[in-house]
Amino acid sequence: MAPPVALDGFTQLAGRLLDVPVVCVSLVDADRRLVTSSYGLPAPTALLVSWSLMKQVVTSGRPLVVTDGRRHPLVARNPAVRDGTVTAYVGMPLVAQDGRAVGTLSVMDRKPRRWSAPQLGFLRKLSARIVGEMELEAAVRGSSWRSRPSRIWRRGPRTPPAGQGHLSPRA
Repeated sequence: MAPPVALDGFTQLAGRLLDVPVVCVSLVDADRRLVTSSYGLPAPTALLVSWSLMKQVVTSGRPLVVTDGRRHPLVARNPAVRDGTVTAYVGMPLVAQDGRAVGTLSVMDRKPRRWSAPQLGFLRKLSARIVGEMELEAAVRGSSWRSRPSRIWRRGPRTPPAGQGHLSPRA
């Protein structure tokens, strides 16, 4: 199955516009969780780093905005936060037309940062656009992605060129 080129473009765009090292789009269904597009980290690593954060977003169906995870009551004990891999995080739910969250658009940084209203607005619009792309792809294939999103969108990671977008080693 060919990778969804549009999703890679979205993750790269978010990474560059927000100047963050890691962006990923993840889907969840009853059987599995899947990173469908990843910028800055290979998909398996992005999933390990973001899973517990992503799970909170999908469960609540609401964005999770963290400026400094070390001081945030919901995520301070997260292993990725404790080891310094993720300090700032935004997770926007990918919401299907039936109102159910089927995944996330996750943006991560090693350093604390304040997320501006325009940045959060951009991520909200981008998450809606990603859902639109999934709807379009499903319509082209004649299938429904809402019941089993990971069946529609399977792909490998997209890592940026050397020196761009990677989390730097801890100092």
